[in-house]
Amino acid sequence: MIGVDILEIDRIKDLADNEKKLKKIFTKNEIEYFNKFKNKYERICGHFCAKEAVKKAFFCPKNLSFLDIEILHNIDNSPYVLIKKQINKKIHISISHSRTVCVAMCLIEE
Repeated sequence: MIGVDILEIDRIKDLADNEKKLKKIFTKNEIEYFNKFKNKYERICGHFCAKEAVKKAFFCPKNLSFLDIEILHNIDNSPYVLIKKQINKKIHISISHSRTVCVAMCLIEE
């Protein structure tokens, strides 16, 4: 199963500047990761796209919330997905951005 999402970075700035809204979508670990960077908008947008791509790959199950999906990073800074519910599937994620747009792709192995 495949999911993809793309979003203009400018569209995420209102969310990124509102801590209450951020906490409804992103985990504490993700927010700490964003705050390490001078320009956090790209990372927030990329993670948002990644979560959307995961939801699309799972055909948007209603029982899978944004907070159930956590985007973390390996030592080499490559992203990986942690699902906080019992899902026995291998999930691959890729996130990329330009100065204005972020895109993420998710592949779930059967």
